[in-house]
Amino acid sequence: MICNLANLPCPMKHSISELRKRNRELRAGLDPATLEQAARSLVERIGSLPEYAQAGRIAAYFAVNGEISLELVIEQALLQGKQIFLPNLDTQSLRFSPYFQQQKMRINRYKLPEPDVPDESMLGPEAIDLVLVPLVAFDTQCNRIGMGGGFYDRSFAFRKNPDQLRPVLIGVAHELQKVDQLEPEPWDVQLDMVVTDQAVYR
Repeated sequence: MICNLANLPCPMKHSISELRKRNRELRAGLDPATLEQAARSLVERIGSLPEYAQAGRIAAYFAVNGEISLELVIEQALLQGKQIFLPNLDTQSLRFSPYFQQQKMRINRYKLPEPDVPDESMLGPEAIDLVLVPLVAFDTQCNRIGMGGGFYDRSFAFRKNPDQLRPVLIGVAHELQKVDQLEPEPWDVQLDMVVTDQAVYR
């Protein structure tokens, strides 16, 4: 992934690590009131999407380090009778564990919470209807830079097939994480849309 951002030297390879560092610092510097308002704005935007209305199985995640909280989205989806799944990172590809309120959780090797469930209750990526995808940076063409582990690109590589339309991949970010342009690598999986606290990009 190569970026085009005014204050970052591109296409030098180290620019991506600089962009990750910069955006993570920007995100981590947001105050609690801003984060709370962003979460409220996000649930309204996601809840109004036809793709959300049509989805029965939704993959989400627990926000960390200044990411927009998805707790309101999760609560709303559960109240509407939708099934929520959280990513399990124990293998090189993602599996998704069912989540419900008051569920027992465990901390994985990346120090992230995930449902404490047996392997047989997990679903593969192809069984999910809609996936809320974390990211560090994005552009208006719905290209994404993640944390660098490659989990989502590996797990949803099948979405590069133009005949494969599910699951719907929706990036979640603060508006301040938007950059001018990202040039994807061959292995990068493009998002269907990005939802921020201020806009929806398709």
